[in-house]
Amino acid sequence: MRHGEEVTFGGSGLNRAAELRGDAGRMAELLSTGRVLPVWRGKPLVVAGTALGWVCADSPVLRDGATPVFLGLQEGGACFAQDISAWVPTLASDPTGSGFFDAQRQAHPALPEDHLLEDLRGVMASLSPRDAELAATAKAILQWHATHGYCSACGAATEIVKSGWQRSCSACSAQHFPRTDPVVIMLVVRGNDLL
Repeated sequence: MRHGEEVTFGGSGLNRAAELRGDAGRMAELLSTGRVLPVWRGKPLVVAGTALGWVCADSPVLRDGATPVFLGLQEGGACFAQDISAWVPTLASDPTGSGFFDAQRQAHPALPEDHLLEDLRGVMASLSPRDAELAATAKAILQWHATHGYCSACGAATEIVKSGWQRSCSACSAQHFPRTDPVVIMLVVRGNDLL
C-alpha cells in the first residue's frame, strides 16, 4: 500500500502547458525542436518494451501521419503525438486488432529493430510513470480525433485547433472538446493494511 497515493496517468508532473496551445507560431517552434510519439492504430512506438520511442518531426515515420497533437513540456523539451494509422505495414495485420488485447507488434522500416508499435496494455507496467501518462494521453486524444471528425451540431467536417485539444466547425462555429470522464476508485488503508 506504499504507493496508494500515486496517481496513475496523471501524477508524473508533466507540464501540459495549456496556455501555449493557441499560439501556432510557438507550437511550430516547439515541434521543430521537440519530439513526436508515433501511434499506429492505437499502438504507441515502444523501445525494447520498456520506454516510449520518440522521433523528430521530420522523421520519415511521420510522413503519412495526421496533424501532431501537443502533449506537454518536460525537461527534455516539447512532446507531441501523431497518428500514423495511414501507414500500411508490409506484413499487414488485422486492422481491427484482435479484441481487448492485440499481441501483434509492427516494425516500421525506417526504425531500428527494437522500436516496435505495441498495444499499450502489454507494455504499460514496464513504462515509467511519465511515459505511461504520455502514452495514455496520446492514445486517448488521437482516438478522439479519429472518431470526432464531424460536428455534432450540424454534421459538417471539423478542423483541429488549439494544438489538437479542440475541434472547430467552420459551418456553424461550434467548438468541440475531448471528454473528461472522472473515475474514482476507493481503497481504505491504514499503514500497509487494507480493509
